[in-house]
Amino acid sequence: MLQWAPYPFLRIALSFIAGILLYVSIGEDFRYGPEVFTFFVFLFFSLYLYVRKNRSAETNAWVGIAGLFCFVAAGFWVTDLRTPHLQPEHLANLTNKPTNYIGTVNDYVIQKPGYQRTVLDVEQVLVNGKWQPATGLVQVTVPHDTPEDYTFTYGDKLLVKGSPVLVPGPLNPEQFNYKAYLQQKGVYHRQNLQAHQFTHLGNEPPNYLQFVSIKLRRYLENVIKEHVPDKREAGIATALILGVKDDLDNAIRDSYAATGTMHVLAVSGMHVGLIFGVFLLLFKSINLNYSQRLLYALLVLGLLWLYAFVTGWSPSVLRAVLMFSLITIAMVLSRRHNIYNTLAAAAFLLLFYDPYLLFDVGFQLSFLAVFGIVALQPGIYSLLIVNSWLLDKVWELFSIAVAAQLITLPLGIYYFHQFPVYFWLANIVVVPVSTLALYSGMAALVFHWVPLLADALFALHFGLIWVMNEFNLLLTNLPHALINGLDITALQSWLLYAVLALIFLFLLQKQLRYLTFAVLIVGVLAVQQILEESEQQNQKLLAIYSLRGSTALSFLQNREAILVTDSTLLQDRQNYTFNIQAHLWDLGVTAPVFKVVGESLKTKAGVFSQTLPDGNELLVWQGRKLLLVSKPLKIQPVTTIDLDYVILTKNARIKPEMLKPFKVKAVVLDGSNKLWYISRMRSELAKYKLPVHDVTTAGALVQKL
Repeated sequence: MLQWAPYPFLRIALSFIAGILLYVSIGEDFRYGPEVFTFFVFLFFSLYLYVRKNRSAETNAWVGIAGLFCFVAAGFWVTDLRTPHLQPEHLANLTNKPTNYIGTVNDYVIQKPGYQRTVLDVEQVLVNGKWQPATGLVQVTVPHDTPEDYTFTYGDKLLVKGSPVLVPGPLNPEQFNYKAYLQQKGVYHRQNLQAHQFTHLGNEPPNYLQFVSIKLRRYLENVIKEHVPDKREAGIATALILGVKDDLDNAIRDSYAATGTMHVLAVSGMHVGLIFGVFLLLFKSINLNYSQRLLYALLVLGLLWLYAFVTGWSPSVLRAVLMFSLITIAMVLSRRHNIYNTLAAAAFLLLFYDPYLLFDVGFQLSFLAVFGIVALQPGIYSLLIVNSWLLDKVWELFSIAVAAQLITLPLGIYYFHQFPVYFWLANIVVVPVSTLALYSGMAALVFHWVPLLADALFALHFGLIWVMNEFNLLLTNLPHALINGLDITALQSWLLYAVLALIFLFLLQKQLRYLTFAVLIVGVLAVQQILEESEQQNQKLLAIYSLRGSTALSFLQNREAILVTDSTLLQDRQNYTFNIQAHLWDLGVTAPVFKVVGESLKTKAGVFSQTLPDGNELLVWQGRKLLLVSKPLKIQPVTTIDLDYVILTKNARIKPEMLKPFKVKAVVLDGSNKLWYISRMRSELAKYKLPVHDVTTAGALVQKL
């Protein structure tokens, strides 16, 4: 039986989270958050005063319940206050579009090949010739093809021409919802800027500490790049130590993801724990009086918060720094600290600052991993007693990796649809090596001004990272290193967590009822899987996807699919992964057959493909006829021909009257067309009353047979 008394902060944090979830669930229509909070606070104090005169276990319980409802109401109210678009001056509430606006860069500038991206905090907008105050964050992207490192820097005040647009929702089924992701960060609008659309008005950092943090981070990033010659290793070094991932090599990033060691590249609790661990060992090795402990604690706290400062106050680092700060304070006061309370207190403080952190994947996985290591690792470690010191350390690392992977497994499958098979082996090697790489890298940065010492430390740092990279690439090439295409619902992820909890309780308390309930839930999951696979074995579906700059359509039957696309998509794997892959995985297709437009199909899959004399292509599948038009139509049928869809691609030079001989369900404008072409064709096709489906605005066209 779980005793709640030792975990006050856990109760508070869970109640506060319940309030956040309640707000998100019932929406923004309920506008009485302050009144409800005031009511429960009044109820709590009323019951408290009553209990002081009439003490009993029952009345004490009611006081506690009222207190928890105060935190539920607080979570609801704070979330309401932290929802940006509810402010009357927010960009989303403007009745007319602004022609210009003034904003300040208030985020890091992300630099990628071909573009740079950051966020502007809007201060004023020009509407109908008049400037007026406004609020809101706008994600801006500018082309980057100049030798300069950064077009913007934190604190730059810009005068921007044009009007930001709302971030669109996902245009393809099961696609990652980038709109919701940005809204959780308070960003509702975006704008792609050219050089002539903005003017620098000066630099006024909204937060001077953040300004200095970014400057220091950029300086240290340059120091690493100067001393680590290989771009691949330099990208890992900046990610490992500073959390800067701009220069990460895609192949290396994928290899770390495939081996379950991506966490070493995200500055997180592990990094803070490694730094804290050094001071903890020193703290335990010497006897200190209260004043000395206080001085020592101030030193530890200062260094921990300095690391958070250098790494840009990332949520995972803040969580860890808060947690270790509370542990340090407890050690100074000579009080026992409960890790669950400490973790809950850190979560509460962060969520009070920003309730929408609750929906950040990194935040969720970070807290879960620490919880799993604390709750599960001791039990796993105790299963085997090893006499050898070295083997014992290997077993300890193995138990930590298994505990963290187990607790994050359902959530990892739900979000990323994959499972790294060799995570246990990868973590046994990569975690110790990354630890040494972190220590050597930080020492190298501290002593980078000492010529010979700096060279030696950076050489060691480079060698360790090279070993990490090569080992991960080696594991990635092993058979079945990564299981892809796993697809579960949110309910199934909760059921998996229920199974894990019940098995843990069974092992802990040796009561058969827990195992019985776990088996029942596994049975429910099995039935769900059988029903899903049965449905997938009888599915037929046609989809024309929305991809910027590319053509893609799939013919899906049972659990097999043919993806007809152009060579552009084949060269841009991330475009396929982001827009299409999740949809196919949801339908049970893990390995579609790719067919390039204009090329013959090398497999018998029920799709008939014929390239016409004018270079266009006719596709026939399950009685559906599609005409892919990328060139001018030079063939005109004598009589009317029934077609399901005519798909206009690559700005095909075609006049609407040329489509008169075709009787179609819709003329589809796909994402390979330019925006000016789509706009022109929509208006011209409307004149001839031809039905149009524009995938760039209406989203993918999906037809179930």
